[in-house]
Amino acid sequence: MVERLPSRIGLVLWGRNSPLILRKQPLAGLLPDVQDVGLMKIPTLRHLLVGAALLIGSSSLHAQAAYSDFLSPAFSGSTSTDGWFNLNSTTYPGYGTFGTATAAWPAPIGSDQIGSGDASLDKLAGTSGYLGGPDTNAIYSPDIGTFTVADGATVSGLSNILIQVSSTGNLGPVGLTLDYNEGTQNLAPTFTKLISSEMISTPFGPASNYIWAYQWDASSLGITSFSADWSTVAAHNLTYGARLDQSSTFVQVVPEPSTCVLMALGLGSVFLRRHRSATSRA
Repeated sequence: MVERLPSRIGLVLWGRNSPLILRKQPLAGLLPDVQDVGLMKIPTLRHLLVGAALLIGSSSLHAQAAYSDFLSPAFSGSTSTDGWFNLNSTTYPGYGTFGTATAAWPAPIGSDQIGSGDASLDKLAGTSGYLGGPDTNAIYSPDIGTFTVADGATVSGLSNILIQVSSTGNLGPVGLTLDYNEGTQNLAPTFTKLISSEMISTPFGPASNYIWAYQWDASSLGITSFSADWSTVAAHNLTYGARLDQSSTFVQVVPEPSTCVLMALGLGSVFLRRHRSATSRA
């Protein structure tokens, strides 16, 4: 029998012992069908939870990471967006090669996406971080490297800073902190969240690509310039790009861990209620 689950990625066929993923399907359209679960006899709640785990953990292979994978927040007030993607040695020659990328880049790379402002992306130090060819389209880091996103002229009355980084390193940017107004504050993000994970094709074979989001509430800091620094530590890390959003009004877009836990508990309670209802009718 076929059963729909409120999952964002799949339709499941339940067998005697385990579920089998049939195809990917978006969340839209599935949530209204949760009541259908009550029409069927589910062997055990454990089977239901295992099926949900398999759904969440599965993903299809995407051809390549995309700039459109980043969050695109609708901030209010004075706003600015900067983006970096399709970073390769053809577009930006002279940014090191394998075995020679042991120093800072010759110059920062200005934001290159449509609608971008005047911020920059730069490599500060390390034995890593050269731009691969068009087939890679990423910053390749065989070892440790230190990078920064900086803006010397922020939006007026800056209150909100959101930085996203797309890379194959499952730890994400390590030690990402904010310095501002020419100081060294090493300010940790107010909120941090892994917002996306998917399998993509790379020159080294299939790999998991992650997008991490970091947000600062800068409402009371009086920031007029800043830089956000981080390191890569994973061998053979590919950094596909970054995005910076600023605004003069703070709006939280990166959920707090407690919010995510509450959402998970809410979904779990829905599953449990439907299971109990199905059991009583059976």
